[in-house]
Amino acid sequence: MSKVRSPKRIASALAVSVLLSLSLAGGAYADSATDIAPGALTTPPPVEMNLNSSISLLANKYLINYYSTISKVSGTQVSINGFTGAGQAVDSIGINYVLQRWTGSAWVDAGSAYENGTNKLSLSGTKNFNVQAGYYYRGKTIHWINENGTYEEGTYYTNSILVEQ
Repeated sequence: MSKVRSPKRIASALAVSVLLSLSLAGGAYADSATDIAPGALTTPPPVEMNLNSSISLLANKYLINYYSTISKVSGTQVSINGFTGAGQAVDSIGINYVLQRWTGSAWVDAGSAYENGTNKLSLSGTKNFNVQAGYYYRGKTIHWINENGTYEEGTYYTNSILVEQ
């Protein structure tokens, strides 16, 4: 038998590896009261991946890159940083920031803000939000562009952080 690897075998092995990785990552969450971290009022949220952001970028003509991060500023404040990039200077470009809090069973919106610009290639910004200690928070950012009547957008979710009591 030849030691040459066929493209079909390589693609199959890659697909199996990705599916196995996703199934393992998708099950990594706490499910009992004993899993509550010190300083937390709820169990941690499930681990999620931003698969849709990569897929939606392939369909876009102008929106080519976007992401966001969340960080703790203090015991009562978090910061969401966002970036939106276009393939050329566009008529308008923006970021809608949504702070979300984990209730122990669902993400709920806890604040929002926005930022936009005109005739720009990219836009970055930071928004600070007041929070309540003891909860997990994440950022949901909607990145959008409008160019010559074409509107494109993508949504990105940050990792979650615990604001300890």
